[in-house]
Amino acid sequence: MERDAESIQTRLEELKARCRKSGMNVTPQRIAVYRALLESEEHPTPEALFASVREGMPSISLATIYKTLEALQRLGVCHEISRLGEARRFEANLDDHHHTVCTRCGRVADFDDERLGSLSPPPGLDGFVPTGIHVQVVGLCGACAGSPDPDDEI
Repeated sequence: MERDAESIQTRLEELKARCRKSGMNVTPQRIAVYRALLESEEHPTPEALFASVREGMPSISLATIYKTLEALQRLGVCHEISRLGEARRFEANLDDHHHTVCTRCGRVADFDDERLGSLSPPPGLDGFVPTGIHVQVVGLCGACAGSPDPDDEI
């Protein structure tokens, strides 16, 4: 996903249009949270977004972050990544892609593989109708794989 200023501004204008179309107010909080999500190279937790947005908006609460993320999901401009460990994580990248998840440091990164994009849902799902397939590859990121496990040093 592109994160240049022009791309972010375009996505913010799309958010405003979607808010107006759905009858939702365009609030400074929604804009700030969505901007922080667009600018993030991580898959931030609500708490990370809170820390980021709070720098420019000291009166914002963590509850507002959660409510805003729910509103942004309803508008279809972001989504929650399937539960990855303990923390909820969100992203604004709506393109088809998959994730790697480091079991040591918790880093989540996007990746794409054409072979995975052509997977078909398995048969026999008891009436379940899949709308997409998202793969999570779990293991150690390059930094963690190249360093000793701190738990082994105890």
